[in-house]
Amino acid sequence: MTGIEVSTPPPPLPRWFGPRASPDDSAVSALIDRVARGAGWADIGGSFNLNVRIDAEPLVVLRIHRPWVTRGRVAGLRRLRERLQRTQVRVARPIRIFGSDLVRVADRWAELEEFIDHVQPPATQDSYVRLFEELGRLHAALKAVWEPSLPEPLDDHRTFGQLRYSIGFTRRRLGPSSEPVVRRMRQLTGELSRLRKDVELPFAPIHGDYRLGNAVELSDGSWITLDLDFVRVRERLYDIAGALSLIRDLPGIATSLNPGAQSGEWLEPRLLLDAYERTAPEPLTPDEHRWLPGALALVPLHWAATAGLVGAGVEEAESAMTAAEAWWSRRSELSS
Repeated sequence: MTGIEVSTPPPPLPRWFGPRASPDDSAVSALIDRVARGAGWADIGGSFNLNVRIDAEPLVVLRIHRPWVTRGRVAGLRRLRERLQRTQVRVARPIRIFGSDLVRVADRWAELEEFIDHVQPPATQDSYVRLFEELGRLHAALKAVWEPSLPEPLDDHRTFGQLRYSIGFTRRRLGPSSEPVVRRMRQLTGELSRLRKDVELPFAPIHGDYRLGNAVELSDGSWITLDLDFVRVRERLYDIAGALSLIRDLPGIATSLNPGAQSGEWLEPRLLLDAYERTAPEPLTPDEHRWLPGALALVPLHWAATAGLVGAGVEEAESAMTAAEAWWSRRSELSS
């Protein structure tokens, strides 16, 4: 050994990890112009898909998917959204494009859906209670209309094996400076995997990315669910933990859902779990309560593990790991 570390180039991103579509792409731009027919348009965001509002009459949204999304997946989601129109849960209605359900553009699938004007509810206790009531209704509606023919989406942390792969990839991508946070990732992954072996969790159709922003309010006070791209059959607690883990500080409230909160009123997780169970098909099981802190820790752990995939750095990975460890440190309280 010379004591000199030989530097190696970071591994390339996987071929399936294609970027979000860009309006600057000539093929994408041509499709937007063809749909708009002279009307104005605007990129209205979306982390994974390009969502373009076309300001025609009526307003529509052109959605261009990431490269990994298959035709069967998009078509299946369209059929699911059509079936959900018959339930109490509101979702955007799919619209045909040039006489077809889908069109191909720049190695991606594109579709149209109705644009529904909405506002994001404020981050208040009442909004979060309503959010979890709506989640229970969504789970009930998905269960009622689900058909097993819908292809699964890309899911890069369904298993602990996938999580370990992501951690290793991030270590290689970010280099030696990431080693301390990688050790923390591997330790927590081991602890979570041991607990997961001891619980049996019910599987059900879930949203996959449920939070304020994907559940929004209409002018009549009703709510609509957006972005069903990650709908799939998985542990239903995944939706619950995902929504809980993303809750930020409420104005004037230090919540038990935020490990860094120090003062103010106390918003118990039980309040939101009760709201979910009021509308859900079944109450949470004892094993779901036992796994809740693990499910909560797994969300930021995933973001830490995939830092090398999404272009984040060591600092972002460390911040996510701090959140994961904070949830896990409160496992006795959260699982009671």
